[in-house]
Amino acid sequence: MRLRVLSGADVPQVRITLEEEDYRIAGHAHLVGLPIRVRGRLESRGGFRRLSGATGVTPVQVDEAERDRLVKSLQENLDFFEEACGGGP
Repeated sequence: MRLRVLSGADVPQVRITLEEEDYRIAGHAHLVGLPIRVRGRLESRGGFRRLSGATGVTPVQVDEAERDRLVKSLQENLDFFEEACGGGP
């Protein structure tokens, strides 16, 4: 799974592997527009940043304005992805 980093590390995104329960929690948080907090060790391999030993996946409550900003950012990224793949309007 690839995550965009909002705070806690000076990298834009990281790759992580989650256990089934943590993956479920992250998926539910994504569906309702909430960021998650994850603990682990940041490593660099082959140009990619990876969070190894990822644990403690927890949804983070944000105020309505911040949540709207995050959802809008996500939508813009999805629109770009669809266009790059030849889909979209």
